[in-house]
Amino acid sequence: MRPYPIGNGTVSPRIPREVAALLEALQLEGANTDALLGLEDADWHRLLEFCDLAHLALPLSQANTAGFPGWVVDRLQRNVADNGQRFERIKAAYIEAADAMWRAGASHVVLKGFAQVPDYVTDPRLRSQSDIDIYCPQEHLERAQSVLMKIGYVQTERPDIHADHLPSLSRPSDWKWRGNPYDPEMPPGIELHFCFWNARASLIEIPEAEGFWERSLIRRLGKMEFCSLHPVDQLGYLALHILRGILTGDWVIHHVLELATFLHNHTRDVEFWSQWQEMHGPDLRRMEAVAFSLAHNWFSCSIPEIVRAEVDRLPPGQHRWLQRFSGGPLEVMFRHNKDGRLLQLLLTRTRTSRQSVLRKVMIPARVPGLDAPMVRIRYRRVLDGTQNNKLVLYARFLARTALANAAANLSFLLHGAGLWFSTRALTTQFWAFLAVCFFLTSASPSTSSFSTYS
Repeated sequence: MRPYPIGNGTVSPRIPREVAALLEALQLEGANTDALLGLEDADWHRLLEFCDLAHLALPLSQANTAGFPGWVVDRLQRNVADNGQRFERIKAAYIEAADAMWRAGASHVVLKGFAQVPDYVTDPRLRSQSDIDIYCPQEHLERAQSVLMKIGYVQTERPDIHADHLPSLSRPSDWKWRGNPYDPEMPPGIELHFCFWNARASLIEIPEAEGFWERSLIRRLGKMEFCSLHPVDQLGYLALHILRGILTGDWVIHHVLELATFLHNHTRDVEFWSQWQEMHGPDLRRMEAVAFSLAHNWFSCSIPEIVRAEVDRLPPGQHRWLQRFSGGPLEVMFRHNKDGRLLQLLLTRTRTSRQSVLRKVMIPARVPGLDAPMVRIRYRRVLDGTQNNKLVLYARFLARTALANAAANLSFLLHGAGLWFSTRALTTQFWAFLAVCFFLTSASPSTSSFSTYS
């Protein structure tokens, strides 16, 4: 993979050619499908597989599809039709669950999903949604889980100390995966969140986020009524969710596209941005500004001056990370890297937190067991040969993971050194002097040479 300039041209991630073509078609200013029109069928098959994994097939269906192969257009239209039916099932599941929780006195707000309509996506049928994400205050959490289990939901995964939600809940069924991520028959799950930002997992304190609950309000979507975050806090939550994904190496591209859509469509909404500045303090706004900058760089969205000023006020280290490594969250979908951990190191405020981040980077928290799902999955794709001997698959997984971690650790150290040097206020004359010293000492057999990374 070679670098491809994307968005406003400030980012050139190493990504597949067909993915770069997709991003060019999804730009909010200057969208262009010329590169997509040059793809062969094999490229389209790889791209559509990626779109399913990255939740971008439905946004692609809304681009200018003139000139696309007929089978591609048919496939995208089928995805939209299936997802429309799926939304009806999700809506029915939520109405039933919400009614049960309200009767039991378990208050909640809906996060993401259909709560993103209409500011982040025009129609819920044009947004992929597998689970219904719900936040409950701590005092209502157990009650909400209990009432959902009474109406037939069961836990479908083990507890995860790093998650910001309880183990996922789903109703038992005989449904089987048939390769269609928009399958109307797929039973929707429910995730009960207990925080808006997990300071314990991220090692970054954002106490303001807990105030989101106090400003929640009732909204309507068609005939469905639900409790949602205040629009300003909805924006803040999405920005923090993107930030969390970047730190952990998760895929965030579809969330960044939604954020870019909001920024682009609300650039001139003076009243909203005045509320944003009033309701969110400086520390929270700085965190949000990182996500806003990515949205602007990746998808060429317009941004209001108040946001641009907030981005300009970011500390030098975070500025340099955005300039040099903001393509990392795109590259991580194809090649393991730890650029997100480098950003986490810049965002932490105590020596203890930085030491914890470095330990997480260099030493894996735990080694997955023989039967762990990730042994058979790489970059969200199920590997071929899943019927092979378990021990052989596991040995390959361990070797692959060890090599990938070693390469990512080396890259992390080099990127970190380059970032450190680039933020020092050193003049051109200093670097010229340093270069001369380097070559002079290298020429002398009695003197040790050294090198720097930038």
